[in-house]
Amino acid sequence: MVKAIIRNLGKMQKKILKPLFYYSIIVLFVILFISIIKASIFAGEAGAAHEHLIFEMVFLFLLAILARSVVGYLKQPTVLILMLLGVAMSPSFLTMIWPPLLGMFSFLPPDAPTIFQHEELINIFAMFGAIVLMFKVGLHSSIHKIFTKENAIVATLGIIFPFIAGYFFAIWTGGEFLYALFMGAALTATSVGVTAAILQEMKLMDKKFAQMIMGAAIIDDILSLLILSLVINMPTSMDAAALEPFILVLISAIVFLIGGSIVGKYFVEKKVNVLKVNDTTLLYVFSFVFLYAYIAEFIGLSSIVGAFLAGVLLNYSKNAKEINERSQALELIFVPVFFISLGLLVDVNAVAEFFWPIIIISIIAIITKLGGCGIGAFFSGLSKRDSTLVGIGMSPRGEVAMIIAVFGLGAGALTIPEYSVITAMAFITTIIVPPIFQRLIKKEPKEATVKGGAPA
Repeated sequence: MVKAIIRNLGKMQKKILKPLFYYSIIVLFVILFISIIKASIFAGEAGAAHEHLIFEMVFLFLLAILARSVVGYLKQPTVLILMLLGVAMSPSFLTMIWPPLLGMFSFLPPDAPTIFQHEELINIFAMFGAIVLMFKVGLHSSIHKIFTKENAIVATLGIIFPFIAGYFFAIWTGGEFLYALFMGAALTATSVGVTAAILQEMKLMDKKFAQMIMGAAIIDDILSLLILSLVINMPTSMDAAALEPFILVLISAIVFLIGGSIVGKYFVEKKVNVLKVNDTTLLYVFSFVFLYAYIAEFIGLSSIVGAFLAGVLLNYSKNAKEINERSQALELIFVPVFFISLGLLVDVNAVAEFFWPIIIISIIAIITKLGGCGIGAFFSGLSKRDSTLVGIGMSPRGEVAMIIAVFGLGAGALTIPEYSVITAMAFITTIIVPPIFQRLIKKEPKEATVKGGAPA
């Protein structure tokens, strides 16, 4: 009898108590998880706990996973989805939608959540993402295909048309002289990272129009940053002393691009090519990439220009393919954060307040790049379709225009509304271009890629 009772208790423990114990632990874990998430999202003052840094990192990775899932369902470029997710997580958007949500869900706290409390973390991850992206793009490019006469023509026309249009639009709307200069400078920019990501995702980097976009965009970025340097250091007179900062950046850029190409090619031939690709080789490679990014940033150019140049030089390595494959993990981690950060910068309230000026300047921004760069590409030998692709591909302003706006705001040359108009224009041109660009690419070309030449 006793043995039967003990046997039944053992069966009950196995069938009921043990599963009950496990389910209780799972329920407690879910409750703990939800309470942690709630405490993390509604954590009060920014930077209150360093533990929140880890939460923000996890949240960024989860957004990247969500973006990839949505991409497969909506058939939209990953870049676009990541930026829209960034907007959805931005403080301005959350603050705007929070009062309506409170009416629907009374259990919500009265204050809007602050998901990303450590701006410096996002900035660092985004900077790494931009550097890694441009390094990977450079690995698919050849230096002799970048600094060509055709690319220089496309880039120059893509600077002149937007600058003039932006300047006169600002004057026409009652803006001051400095605001007009910053508006013109912002319109000259090209967010090469956005277009590059689309071309890379669609495996079109070897096409002639893609090579022209990349080459012209790099030249465009260099010229845009030189224009920014001139605008920031706008002299009261045109004497040599007043123009010294601009001339210094120009000379430094030329020395870096030419000298860096010679020294970098020597490094690739004597170091990277003689080593078997292993962990040590990758450390050499990324030290080289980040060194060039740092030098470019230090002399007044953008770090992405230096990273791209390093990638182009590493393209000469016999190990380029293996380096590309073994660096995929870094791209997977950091690049999505770069595009999410562009969305986080958007002030949704400013977009609503200055809706029509933003729409008008966004249309001007696209038309001037389409006109300037498209005309340059057409007269350089591309077909009408590919010339249109070049013009549209050069239209996103993205982070470069936002950087110019931040400089203007910091220098006191821009008011908050003026800053908001420029940043909103940069974002709109960045999100509207990918679907247009993707649709144009998917259309079968009806004429030769090179005017008068062989079919593409």
